[in-house]
Amino acid sequence: MALIFSYPMGMPIWLCFALWPVRWPVAYFFANFICNPLGFKLAVKVFDFRPDKEYGIWNPVPFFISLQMSFIIPFIFAFGFGGMELDMFLYMWPVRWFVAYCLINFIVRPLAFKLAIKIFNFNPEAH
Repeated sequence: MALIFSYPMGMPIWLCFALWPVRWPVAYFFANFICNPLGFKLAVKVFDFRPDKEYGIWNPVPFFISLQMSFIIPFIFAFGFGGMELDMFLYMWPVRWFVAYCLINFIVRPLAFKLAIKIFNFNPEAH
């Protein structure tokens, strides 16, 4: 996301890569302890999400996770450190949300499950 949004807005490419080790644990913390649990609860409550159902293009869980992450991480790193004006931060949120949804639903989630199964012997049937 930093390469997609920050680099075109003027952030040097070296800074995108230099901040990656900081963005990763922050994103992990927010995703694991706030966005994922809240995203699942909202998906069940609002869209009657069922984990056993195949959703395809529309998946309510990435919908809510990307909604939160596309706001929280840029708020901390772009707006919080003075790299982005408030109006640009708010105007770009729907674009970041859509891009984050596509990345999470079509690339990150399938790849993460494959890596978790291969590396950590994760059993999705047990959860």
